[in-house]
Amino acid sequence: MSMGRIIKLAAISVARFSFGFNSLRLRKDRLGNIYRISEAGRFKIFRETVSRKEISEKPVVLVVGFRLKLIKSNPTFHWLFQRVCILTTPFWSGFRGFKVKLWMVDPDTKNYLGIYQWLGEPNTKNYIDFLTPVLQFFSLKNSIWHKIYPNTKLDDYLIGKQDAPRPSFE
Repeated sequence: MSMGRIIKLAAISVARFSFGFNSLRLRKDRLGNIYRISEAGRFKIFRETVSRKEISEKPVVLVVGFRLKLIKSNPTFHWLFQRVCILTTPFWSGFRGFKVKLWMVDPDTKNYLGIYQWLGEPNTKNYIDFLTPVLQFFSLKNSIWHKIYPNTKLDDYLIGKQDAPRPSFE
């Protein structure tokens, strides 16, 4: 995808976000939950963004994994990234079909994962075509991967994947 096309899609998303086409909220009840994703490991939810807009297309789960190249394993930089990455929301949440994004990190490896609920497989593929070159710029070479699960609801995808929290020894 050309840089011009990426900029155009981001601009459309920002406009849709700005003009309320996709009213969002931050869901808090799953924060801190850890899920074992067979493709990649254990990931903890640090943010969940949910669209209030209803779309009548078939559900699709999109799982996207990557490792950031500039911040490596520096805990301070990861802490900062997890707080400021919300600023990217207008660039992707305005895409047609967006419903939910789980923002996740592997506590041990510091690899990142986004698990999305999209509505409509063409909408999902349009988004991944936009996202891949953006992630290639910020991520380690060969660390980016994605998997699409058509006709799947997010809650159904997560069934059986929640990991018991590690015991804390006080």
